[in-house]
Order: sequence, then structure tokens, then C-alpha cells
Amino acid sequence: MTLHCTFRPTRPIICFRRVACLIHHQDPLFLDLIGTCHSDNTKPVILKPQHLTWYRTHLARGLTLYPPDILGIMLKERKLEQDRNGALMIPIEDLEDMPAPQYPYIPPMTEIFFDGTNDLAIFPPPVSIEPMEVDFGGCPGPEPPNPIPLCLMNHTKGKIKVVWTRRDDCPFWVTPDTCDVPPLKSVALRLHFQPPNPNCLYAVELEAFAAYKVCATKQVGEDGSLPSPTERGKVG
Repeated sequence: MTLHCTFRPTRPIICFRRVACLIHHQDPLFLDLIGTCHSDNTKPVILKPQHLTWYRTHLARGLTLYPPDILGIMLKERKLEQDRNGALMIPIEDLEDMPAPQYPYIPPMTEIFFDGTNDLAIFPPPVSIEPMEVDFGGCPGPEPPNPIPLCLMNHTKGKIKVVWTRRDDCPFWVTPDTCDVPPLKSVALRLHFQPPNPNCLYAVELEAFAAYKVCATKQVGEDGSLPSPTERGKVG
């Protein structure tokens, strides 16, 4: 069977999502989806598979919480160096002759269950949101229920851009649908629900893409100092 994947970005931003395929009697399979959306005025860096490889290596080395411009400065000041694969690392002398950490093998079932929800994560999330799950309960109408406040936290040391995706027919949406969050700060959001029909059940997973703000204006250097976007945030 041939499967078709469609990329329909709503804003100019770099996008990455790791999709799990559950199969009977064997471990899950994973598909990495990457894409870059340009507009006439905004041209983010083009995300490539090599950037995803560097990102995972930087994740194991604790470097993904630093924005690309700071990593570039640290590289020029020799506070960082490159390994043979082009990924950034702390100089060997600072590691007390220990080899630089590599991205570990993660069993597929572990990756499924430790996905960042319910406070279970393999690596600390760069972006988090509270609450993770929202229940509007019964909505007798005719007026829509009051929006529910959300808090999105940026745990990185750089400004990030957050873009929420939404289908036209989705009864749930977040406002504002795009925002900039300063480093180590939070932003208040609102989750809205407008049931189109009475006496029905509605549920959806909402998704936001978060990337360093500098990624929208700078081009990727050969030194690999520009990591892939931060992990997606979601509200169920």
C-alpha cells in the first residue's frame, strides 16, 4: 500500500513532527516529517534531514536550550567546537577526557510512553503548556462556553515563535494563534470551543509548532549551529 503525506502549512515557519505508526505484534514505526514554509516577506531557514541529526546530538549534549545565534558566538569564542559529523560539542579538555555524549538508542515503546505528556519525558521539554488536557464538559448552549486559560512556558534561553495549526472545520482553537515568547518567560493563551451541533461529542488534539525566532531571518551555516525547531506543543 502506498501512503500519501500532504504538507499544508498555515504560516511561514519550519515544521517538524515525529509520527508513530502502531502495528500489531511488533514495535511501533516512526516517520519523521520536516518541511519549511516561505512567504513573500518571511523566509525561514530551509530545514533539512541533517539539521534533525544535529538537533538530536545537541539534545543529548544539552545544547538545544540555547538559540542558534548564541551557539554561533560560543563557537567563534572557542567555547564550543565541532565533532567529525559537524555537530557542536564542549571542547574535549572541558570534558575531562570523556567522550562527547551521543543521542542514545531509545526503545520504541519507551519513546511512545515517555512523550512529554503526564510529566513523562526522556529529555526536558524546551516548551511546555498547562493544562495539557481540557474538558469543557456539557455545553447546553445556545451561547458558546467561556474560553479556558492556558499558560505556555518557554524553557529555552532564546526568543521563540509559536504558531498554532487549525483546520477550518475544527470546533476548538487557541488565541492568539501566533505569538513570540521571550526566553524563560510564559505567555497567556485562551482555548475556545464552539460546538457546531447539539448533542454531540467533540475531541481533538491541537498542535503548535515552536521555533527559535532567529530561525526566521538567518541562514543555516556550515557549522551546524542552527538546530531544528523545538518540540511541538499540544493540547488535548
